Amino acid sequence: MIDNIPGGFLALDDEGIIKAVNERSCTLTGYKKTELINSHVKRILTPGSTIFFQTHLYPLIKIEHHAKEIYLSLLSAEKEKIPVLVNAEKKDVEDGSSLYCCLVLPVERRSEYEDQLLHAKKKAEKKSEQKERFLSMISHELRTPLNTILGMVDLLSEELNGNAGNEEREYLSLIKSAGKNLGRLADDILNFAKLETGYFEIAKEPFSLEEAIIKAYMMAMRKADEKGIKLIRHQKTELTVHADADRLQQILLNLLYNAIKFTDRGGIVQLHTDQDDQFAYIYVKDNGIGMSADKQDRIFDPFVQIEHNSHTGNDSGFGLGLPISRKLARLMGGDLQVESTPGRGSVFTVRLPIAESPAS
Repeated sequence: MIDNIPGGFLALDDEGIIKAVNERSCTLTGYKKTELINSHVKRILTPGSTIFFQTHLYPLIKIEHHAKEIYLSLLSAEKEKIPVLVNAEKKDVEDGSSLYCCLVLPVERRSEYEDQLLHAKKKAEKKSEQKERFLSMISHELRTPLNTILGMVDLLSEELNGNAGNEEREYLSLIKSAGKNLGRLADDILNFAKLETGYFEIAKEPFSLEEAIIKAYMMAMRKADEKGIKLIRHQKTELTVHADADRLQQILLNLLYNAIKFTDRGGIVQLHTDQDDQFAYIYVKDNGIGMSADKQDRIFDPFVQIEHNSHTGNDSGFGLGLPISRKLARLMGGDLQVESTPGRGSVFTVRLPIAESPAS
């Protein structure tokens, strides 16, 4: 099995005696396995490397149980110097003794591996950029006709003014609502693409947490009123957080809209805050349909939606809101978590770092 390792392999005991060796090590050094096994490792080290091995490398492995990227020079059977990098790890054996397993990689070979890794990295980055451009293009192509449709709806509404009947007004309202929903989906696609490819900008600075909460609260109030849900903002906070105010509002709106969506008429959605020494906590709590444990594990995965037709209705999405919200919270040095009980509701918790100095 050790012969399949893409590099030299040596297993040494506490005294530095070679107990196992692979074919690659033999090829590197020009020795046979029978010549190396049970001989001291200094047989294949240059004098300088022998001293370094005994005074630095071996003690390091014994104390730390591992060593990474250590430069040594091997000495071949033909007395040629072979520069290598050694990664070593201490392994306990069943009889109570220890073996020190060393992976030996020639420097020139390592360079080859690094070139391969660099090529793979660049290839992955190129694919990522192509993906971001593709999703951005989709978002743009959706946005352009949507903006036209919404603009025409506004013009029609103005022209009809008081001359439109209830049915016509309802149709125009439905068109506008559907258009806005599609626009939000287009924004979700673009935001998700930027987050996945690392092109999303976060502007972290100190700001009043209360101001951000009130803005989101007021924007969600209309949706709550339309559905007959009581939206409650608890105690005021004086906290200043270090984050991105616009992104926090995006997170809070997503959480509030979801809470309203999955709560029956007459239900309650609550918004309150807390803190510890380092973080501010924002809780969005509802008494809606709740979620089972398996759904709680999956809702932060992209393109996963909670299926409950009686609540979602036409207000559907791609399942990107919560994944985007969690990524944003983490980019701001915080997090987003959920606790939920089926039939009893959910509590989403946003955690953000408290600012060291107050907002100006």
